[in-house]
Amino acid sequence: MPEPMRHRVADPETLKALTHPLRRCILREIDRDGTVTSTTLAERLGQNTGTLSYHLRQLERYGYIEDVPDRGTGRERWWRRTNTNWQTADPDTLDQAGRALVEQVTRRRLAEDAHDIGTMVDTLLAHWERDKPMTTWSRAGTHLSPEQFRAFEAEYLELVHRYAQRVDEAPAGSRPIRIRWYAYPEPAEGDDDER
Repeated sequence: MPEPMRHRVADPETLKALTHPLRRCILREIDRDGTVTSTTLAERLGQNTGTLSYHLRQLERYGYIEDVPDRGTGRERWWRRTNTNWQTADPDTLDQAGRALVEQVTRRRLAEDAHDIGTMVDTLLAHWERDKPMTTWSRAGTHLSPEQFRAFEAEYLELVHRYAQRVDEAPAGSRPIRIRWYAYPEPAEGDDDER
């Protein structure tokens, strides 16, 4: 039986591990394939194995990835994601440097998401019939108080966590699925005047 998903808040030091673009690429490769070695990553990412080994160890140090038990021979190490769902620390609890780090990581993630949206559109247009059973999108809007917003967010996260699983835990026929959710208040009148 798979280990239950753990939930951890990423403090500034843990978040800092994600500021390097190569580490983000490594995590995407692991998310896609489930397990990797520095050699398999070197072939895909065009980097040398020494560089990749260093970044893999840093991702391990901060709890994003782990060794795959009973796999690998000699010096070859196989890596997979930990069974941890990371949440960014609340910016109100951070000092100025911590908030700047959260902003840096958030901007990098949003840039990746913008790229993913382009890929999604290309996939939909080129392979709609093949991918239709596992593709959806939604746009909506509503009016919520801060308390209702937090309740909505908690229910959304509960649903995502219920279905969260690594590649090695997924049933046959599973495919990598990217899920993104953005919710933010529309700017109030006069917000532009305050900038």
